[in-house]
Amino acid sequence: MQSIINLYRNAYGGLSRDIWLLALTQFINRSGTMVIFFLSIYLQKELNFTYAQTGVVMAMFGAGSLLGVFVGGRLNDKLGYYPVMLYTLLSGGVMFFVVSMMESYAMLCVGMFLISALGEGFRPANMAAISYYSTPQNYTRAISLNRLAINLGFSFGPALGGILAASNYKLIFWADSITCIGAAAIVFFFLENKHHSSLAKPEKHEETKHTSPFNDKIFLMFLPIVTLYAISFFQFFTTMQLYYTNAEHLSETQTGLIMGLNGLLVAGIEMILVFKLEKRWSPFNFIALGALMLALCYIMLLFVSGIWWLLVIMIVISFSEMFAMPFMNTFMNSRSTGANKGQFASLYIMAWSVAQISVPIIATQTMEHYGYNALWILLAGVAMLVFGGVKMLEKMNARSINP
Repeated sequence: MQSIINLYRNAYGGLSRDIWLLALTQFINRSGTMVIFFLSIYLQKELNFTYAQTGVVMAMFGAGSLLGVFVGGRLNDKLGYYPVMLYTLLSGGVMFFVVSMMESYAMLCVGMFLISALGEGFRPANMAAISYYSTPQNYTRAISLNRLAINLGFSFGPALGGILAASNYKLIFWADSITCIGAAAIVFFFLENKHHSSLAKPEKHEETKHTSPFNDKIFLMFLPIVTLYAISFFQFFTTMQLYYTNAEHLSETQTGLIMGLNGLLVAGIEMILVFKLEKRWSPFNFIALGALMLALCYIMLLFVSGIWWLLVIMIVISFSEMFAMPFMNTFMNSRSTGANKGQFASLYIMAWSVAQISVPIIATQTMEHYGYNALWILLAGVAMLVFGGVKMLEKMNARSINP
């Protein structure tokens, strides 16, 4: 028992007070992450939208994130992380409440676009703040702590969201609104607002890095790989709920519990996993392993069904996430400098946003016209493309370091 306690102490030790405050902000904010998990069910079950309309509304959520991360990254480099985080959280909280009153197709397209733009505008500033308050030695653990907070929130949010949705779908919008405003309060009252110029000092050896992400060919080739992984991964957390409801006949509460299991597993295991393994492999190997595990999940769906198998699949997805995502962040951060972290972060997050736009349309159209099995085969193929792309990028990166 003492060895386990020491393991957790070592994994979480050495991180600054501000890193922990950023994690607390994420936990409060993500504890309200309910709308996106239940949006597809809400649109079909409560508002009687078609598959096509549901896909477009959810794609507008992705389109908003694309704008949000681009503008958020630019604002971070101009203004600093503090005002960007504060005002995106506050305005996002207001928008969740406003959108809860909308029921028309056109208004919901606009509303979900704005909610996502504001919510995702927070992310480049948050990632930049993590890099400012961490060191190269503990950056991956700082990212993992941040993800731990996100996933603790995700484990709580969907489970509560399932209970709220079973009563009234409007409640999940209001819960998201309250948690956004609560996270803004943590930033305002507790996080130190350091002057931006003091945070943008050049890092040691930063002259070896690129001054712009658009001059970094390796990074630009990395971005479509991120997008393909995100397309394959996001389907489990956006339109998969339609399969749970229509094919597996699960209740909102059961769906929420499956979603919540992911957050619980990642929150409990990822920090230890990263602490024990991060020095043993390159980031490329971890990302490739995550892609293989994602492909395995879709292959399993071709042959199994029932809630217990769906729980097993969610466990495999969770390990895919734990292997791939922290090391994607680490690779992204390794390419940037102190003065342009917002630009690198915004392009990186935009790669995920492209997937958020693509997944709902691809998934709903494939479900409607070709069936679920066709979607599983397609996305397994996408995950294998990620594996091949990562291996190719690893060789290119090695040649660039040792020509």
